Amino acid sequence: MLLDRIAVDYSGQLRDEKWTLYSHAFPPRSDERVLDVGVSSLDELPHENYFLSRYPYHHQLTGVGITDLEPLRRAYPDATFVQADGRELPFDDLAFDVVHSNAVVEHVGGETEQRRFVHELTRVARAGFVTTPERWFPFDTHTRLPVCHWLPRPLMIRAFEALGRPERGIWLLSRRRFRRLFPPDVQVQVHSQRIAGWPATTVVIFRRR
Repeated sequence: MLLDRIAVDYSGQLRDEKWTLYSHAFPPRSDERVLDVGVSSLDELPHENYFLSRYPYHHQLTGVGITDLEPLRRAYPDATFVQADGRELPFDDLAFDVVHSNAVVEHVGGETEQRRFVHELTRVARAGFVTTPERWFPFDTHTRLPVCHWLPRPLMIRAFEALGRPERGIWLLSRRRFRRLFPPDVQVQVHSQRIAGWPATTVVIFRRR
């Protein structure tokens, strides 16, 4: 399907840009502890684990995901993998120097659960890089359909089902609502990745004050 191919192409472009932005904000060092929340066992899919595949020091990287992570343990034997829910991370406060999480927060539930997730990221790390698709971009990359995600949630779900692309528990965030999830004791910078001038992805870089 044409829209599927376009989505994959743009996804690769955006993830290349994310890595550039991340590495400028947090140049990888050989003496840091890094957490990647939301790793996927579907490593063979294009661009699925863009951060894991690019980060150069796997021995100091911990990946967290909710699925069976054994395929990742085999593919990245120097990294550590933990099966856990990002809303309840099994790590001490400030256990990591940097946390990365790409396009996970929109999958954890509504606003209350999203705030739990974000607060856990800011609890376990001194700084972080967190992304989510922009709700007001006219194309939803999850269902590969245009503008239906702008409808009120009950109508949105019906529209996706009628068009053969069932909604899979996605709560998209605008830039403003995403920013409001972060606690006041962290310093936040907000960036937008754009496609054809439209904000397509919101990136929040946070640091402890």
